[in-house]
Amino acid sequence: MHEESHKTIESRPGQWWLAKNGEAEGPLSHQEISDALKSNRIKTADYAYSSDQKEWKPLAAWSEFESGTEESVLQLPPAPPVESYSIKPFFTHPRLPPMANSICIYTLLISPWLWCFYFISLLHTGTALNENASLAGVEALFLFVNLFVSLVATVSLLIGGLRFRSLQRSGPTIIVYTITATLVIQVFLFLCMFALAAFTEQSDFIQQTAAVEMINYLSVIVGICELIFMIMVVLWFRRNARYLQLFSWSRD
Repeated sequence: MHEESHKTIESRPGQWWLAKNGEAEGPLSHQEISDALKSNRIKTADYAYSSDQKEWKPLAAWSEFESGTEESVLQLPPAPPVESYSIKPFFTHPRLPPMANSICIYTLLISPWLWCFYFISLLHTGTALNENASLAGVEALFLFVNLFVSLVATVSLLIGGLRFRSLQRSGPTIIVYTITATLVIQVFLFLCMFALAAFTEQSDFIQQTAAVEMINYLSVIVGICELIFMIMVVLWFRRNARYLQLFSWSRD
């Protein structure tokens, strides 16, 4: 009699047993096991027995429960529509990821302020060579070219940032090309200034004050930080630009 009842229970469709401390707990339905997974009462590593397949396997190995993990309960809803934002940010866009918004903030806000910082620093420090030095004019020309290139790059980054913030596809292109061209020109000018210093006599250099040295040191630190961020921007765009939801026209 006991064997007949056991066969009757086992023959029911969709019956499951769970392994608990060496004993079989059940029979359970598919829904009961799914609910237990969602409530974290059991894990996908726990073994289960199917009356249909006649074997013990971890729940993760059963196709019936491969998507019934506890992660499905923790899934977050998609981002709210842009229309739900009561205040539209000026430097960022809700549909852009955090790194993209950081690039927008850099191009629209930080880059212009950095150019002003470099310009004011140059006004305070002046040239490194005496006025009567034979290569003083060459140094002044290099400084002017460097300042002009950085100004053009700042304006170009501002335009690219505005387009990128408006989700235009041309925004990342402008930003990447501007940064690449700026880095190439800056490296060339740095090598020229290095060669200029090598061909200049020590007596032609101006004795710098402590304030000038402090400003130069601060400018170098800020420039290195900006250089690292610019390289990160180029690498990030090369890897992630194709995944951004951008358009070929202006869209709010």
